[in-house]
Amino acid sequence: MKRVGIICLILILTITQSCRKELNVPTEIKQINSVLFSTRISGENITRVSGNIWDLEDSLSIYMYESDQFSINSILPQAFNKKFIASRAGNLRPADLNESFQFPEDKEVRFLAFHPFQRGQVVTRLLDIEDQQDQSALDFLHGQSDSAHVFQQSPISLVFERIMVKLQITLSNTESSGFKATLKQVPTKATYHLPTKELSLYHVLKDIEGYVSKNSKQQTTVEWMLFPEQLPRTSQLVVQDAKGGTYTWNIGEMNLRLLAGNRYQYELSLRGGEVLPEVKTSYLEVPRIESSANLEYKFRMTPDGSKRNFSMLYDKTNRLAHWVAYPLSRDYIGSQRRTNAWSYDPLFPQNTQPFLSSGFGIPGVDRGHQLPSADRTKNFAENATTFYYTNMTAQESFLNQGLWMHLEEKIRNWTFQAAVDTMYVVTGAVVQTKEDQTIDYVMDRGQNRIARPKYYYKALAVKRGDNYYSIGFKMDNKYFPTDNNFMSHRLSVADLEELTGLTFFPGLDPSIKRTINNQIWR
Repeated sequence: MKRVGIICLILILTITQSCRKELNVPTEIKQINSVLFSTRISGENITRVSGNIWDLEDSLSIYMYESDQFSINSILPQAFNKKFIASRAGNLRPADLNESFQFPEDKEVRFLAFHPFQRGQVVTRLLDIEDQQDQSALDFLHGQSDSAHVFQQSPISLVFERIMVKLQITLSNTESSGFKATLKQVPTKATYHLPTKELSLYHVLKDIEGYVSKNSKQQTTVEWMLFPEQLPRTSQLVVQDAKGGTYTWNIGEMNLRLLAGNRYQYELSLRGGEVLPEVKTSYLEVPRIESSANLEYKFRMTPDGSKRNFSMLYDKTNRLAHWVAYPLSRDYIGSQRRTNAWSYDPLFPQNTQPFLSSGFGIPGVDRGHQLPSADRTKNFAENATTFYYTNMTAQESFLNQGLWMHLEEKIRNWTFQAAVDTMYVVTGAVVQTKEDQTIDYVMDRGQNRIARPKYYYKALAVKRGDNYYSIGFKMDNKYFPTDNNFMSHRLSVADLEELTGLTFFPGLDPSIKRTINNQIWR
C-alpha cells in the first residue's frame, strides 16, 4: 500500500510517499461476463498503517466461491487464487486474460481476496516479516465481498481489513546514513488461514532491522510492520547512530499490546546510552482504542472537510457509543441555533442504531447528547452531526437538563478563557461496572433494546502556556437536586482511568493525569 502522510491518534502517522511505475495491465478485458472489482479499506485515519491508496503494481489473490462459508471445497473451479492488479483508485483488473474469471450462470457467488498475491493452490498463507525493507509488501490485507452476487456489469465491492500493526519511531537531528535500529526478540513468522481469519504465530523470536527513511520534516524515521500481539517482555529496541553510539529501550517492559490496523508512533531522544520515548499524538483527545467484535471505532471530519469533528467507539450490540472524543475551540462555535436534525448516522448500519426521531417515549428519559449540540454551532451542517442517533444515550432527564448541562456550560467557559487554544474532551457512557456486570435496557420507538448507562464521565485536558492540565468528572445516571454542584463530582483523570479501565490522553505524561490544579479548574 502506498504510504501517505496521515495524522492520527493513540497514536499518529507519517509515511513517506513513493512513486512507482504502473505495470502494463490491460485496461479492459473483453469478456462479456468478466468479474471486475472496486475496493475499500476499512478503518479511519487513526487506524491506517500504510495509507488508503493502492500502489500501481499492487497485486492481489482473489477467490470466487459459493455458499456462505469460504473453504477450499466451496471455491469454484477455475476461480482459485486469480491474480488481480490494483489501480490507485482502488479498481482491480485481472493481470491477464488467463487470470480473469466469469460469473457462473446458475449460482450466487461471493469473493475473498488477500494482499499481496502469492501463487499456490492453498488457503493458508505463510507470512514472514523478517525483511522489513519493503513495508508495502508486509501490509497484509484480507478482503471480502459484502454479500452474494449474480451476474452484474458493475464492479463488485471488496472491503479490506488490515492484519498487521505499524511501529514507527522518529528522531530529530539524526543522520539516516549509518543509522540502524533493531527490534530484538519478536516473532517474525506466522500462518494466516483465509477461511477463519486465524493468525497463528511461530513462537521463535528473532531480531529484525527496521526500515530507515526521512520524513517530510527531514527527521529520521524507522518503521516495522509487526504481528498484532503483546510484545514479549524480553523485546528491546536497540538504536545505533552514525557515530557508533548504542542506545537501548526495553520496549517489552511497557506491556504494549499491539492491535491490528493501528499505528504506534514514538519520538525518541537519545541520551547517555538510553532511549527516552515519548508517545506522539496530535489527536490528543482520542483514548487508547481496544478492539472488539461488537465495538467499532469511527473518526470523522466536519462536513466541509476543514477540520476534525469527533470520533467515537460505538457498541453495535447495545446501540450506544462507549465514548465520544472531540476538540473544542472557538473554531467550532458560531451563531447556528440548535438544528434538531435527528437522523441515523451514515457511518453505521441503521440496524445497529437506536431509532429516536421522536425520543424514547419514556417519561424521565432524554436523548442525551455525548457531544453537545452547543459545542458545534459554527454552521448548520456541523450542528446536525451532533443529532446522529449514535451520539445519543438514554439519559435521566433531570441530569441531562440540570447538573450535566451546567458542566457542559462550564467546559465551554473554560475553553474560551484567553490563555486556552483548544480543550480536549472525552464524554463516556458506562453500561457495566466492575461491581455490576448486568446491563440495564430501555426500548426505543422501533422496539430495539438500548443499553441505559449506569454513569457518565468527562475527561478534560487543556494546554495553558507550556503546560498541560487535566481533570475528570463522573455522575451517576440519576436525579440530582438542583443545588448539587458538579465540582463535587470531580476526580483525577488517573482515577477515572482506574474506574473505567481506559487510557485517556495517551500522549500526556501520567503525572499530569494524577493531579488537579485548582487554579486552572475553578
